[in-house]
Amino acid sequence: MKQENYFELLVYMITSAAGLPGEPRIYGPLRMIEASERLCGLMLEEEPENRDLQELKSIIEAGKQKTTSDEEGFYQMLQDAAAKLTDMV
Repeated sequence: MKQENYFELLVYMITSAAGLPGEPRIYGPLRMIEASERLCGLMLEEEPENRDLQELKSIIEAGKQKTTSDEEGFYQMLQDAAAKLTDMV
């Protein structure tokens, strides 16, 4: 991974954390899962054929949009992503 990619992710994470006070409570998990999705993308740059990372990124992409429309679906996606990580360990 390139240093600039790390820095971009770091900027995203810190500015997201700084913006959380006063935001709806679900924004914290959303911002964390968005950072996780970005990290998956960076990891896939080094391992483009990694099916586990591809699947994890797909799980996140499919569920993160449910934040406001289907809160339970969003939380289910978080559980699915955590389960996928467990499989990867």
